[in-house]
This record gives sequence, structure tokens and C-alpha cells, in this order.
Amino acid sequence: MSVQLLCPNLKCRKILSVPAEVRGKLVKCQYCQTMLRVPAPKPVAVGSGAGGGGGAGDNAAAKGPKEH
Repeated sequence: MSVQLLCPNLKCRKILSVPAEVRGKLVKCQYCQTMLRVPAPKPVAVGSGAGGGGGAGDNAAAKGPKEH
């Protein structure tokens, strides 16, 4: 699957389509020859908040009821 990105050159701003294999590497815009780095794939977080929502209310429920 290819990666689409925008040339950072303000005079060019073309949409570029590059193969996924070049993620994390430098490529050259085919229109203006500006060098740009293709973003690396985001790491998948294993076991952190999967399906939990991650809201602030989760901590209050885990502590239990307050005693007076």
C-alpha cells in the first residue's frame, strides 16, 4: 500500500505517492526536487488502553467508594 504525503516546499505543495517500503527514509519530490523524509509507521501500543477508552473516570472507579 502506498503512502501519500504533501511536498513541504511552499512553492510546490504537490501530493506525492510513495511505496510503503520507503517509510522512515529520505525521498525527492519528483516535481521540485526537494528532499523530504517519509514518516515512519506509528508503533502499535500493545496492552495500553485497548477497549478501555482511557478516560479520567476510569481511575475513580478503580479506587472504590470513598469512606467518610
